[in-house]
Amino acid sequence: MTASRKGVLSGKTITLESEVPPLEGMRVRVVIEPAEEADLSLSPQDQIRLWQEWVAKGPQGPIELEEDDRQEAP
Repeated sequence: MTASRKGVLSGKTITLESEVPPLEGMRVRVVIEPAEEADLSLSPQDQIRLWQEWVAKGPQGPIELEEDDRQEAP
């Protein structure tokens, strides 16, 4: 039995987009490769959510503007 699914890799966890056939307890082989570029599109809602998460908890902490970077609206 063979099953191919797409998903998202985050650390050691892979979240699949759909369920796989019953393989519970069976030894499996997992091959990880990037999806085609065309398959990587996100919905506008997902893009906004991910951007907001990155801004809040990015790799170097939250993004904060320096006092000199803030500009007054004309």
